[in-house]
Amino acid sequence: MYKEVSFDPSCMGSMEYYGLVKQHFGYDHGRYISANVKEWVKEAMVHVKASKLSTIKKKSITNFLNSAFRYPAKSEPFFLSKDRQGKSGLAWLDWHLEQEKVRPFSFAISESDLIDRITVDDINSDCEDWKVSRSVLVDRNEKDIVSPIVSLMMISTSLTLLDPYFVFSENKVISEILSCAKVHGLSSIRFVTSMKTPGAESIFERCYKENMPDDLSMSWVVVPDKCFHDRYVITEAGAIRSGQGFMTAPKKGVHADKANYNSISKVEADGVIYELDDLIKSGRAEVVFEL
Repeated sequence: MYKEVSFDPSCMGSMEYYGLVKQHFGYDHGRYISANVKEWVKEAMVHVKASKLSTIKKKSITNFLNSAFRYPAKSEPFFLSKDRQGKSGLAWLDWHLEQEKVRPFSFAISESDLIDRITVDDINSDCEDWKVSRSVLVDRNEKDIVSPIVSLMMISTSLTLLDPYFVFSENKVISEILSCAKVHGLSSIRFVTSMKTPGAESIFERCYKENMPDDLSMSWVVVPDKCFHDRYVITEAGAIRSGQGFMTAPKKGVHADKANYNSISKVEADGVIYELDDLIKSGRAEVVFEL
């Protein structure tokens, strides 16, 4: 549902590729460019200035690049995961090859024949790599429930799971999320439910402490019943809504054996987080466990 893309900065000398970056990457599109923003911008700028584009078109691209350079943390199309940091000072192609050893990208965009990549012509031809599924059906076991969320974890640092019927004790989904968080370097997880959770600290010690990453912060929040109708997983990079929630369920041979996930807009996700934070600040929601 979310894709981490290696994007050749030399392509920014083309209006077609610039259009892709501006219009088809970011929160509402399910694609992010993996890059050290400042180094990527510097390399892109060289190719823009050397291009045969008109002065007006060059100005449009350089304005975008200068903004990304000045405010890299606010530049939505870009994200560099924790496991990809630390490799700096390399030309893009060398950086790409080194990062492929860390973990494969969803795909690469480039005109170079030296790597496996797609081009703007492939994208215009509706190639499979470019497509992002905005809705998926998953079986309701812990592995399949968490699997689509992993693609979001890879491009995020913090995660909120909100499900009014999510339980703390003996929850295999929590164990699976913590295991994946350890691999993909999440900094914080917040679980939100309407289920009463007595003895949360002892439950954590018994069920989850062994799988808890050392550098991860976690909280368990209880909100009043019927405050939220849908269930969500929300990060700073994207969000998923599930009408059936994120709890496991035994197979019964019916349609309800599967949960339907839909990616949602930043506007909707921000609204959910605003309401949740307001409940906590007003004292109507309780943070019952935090570490």
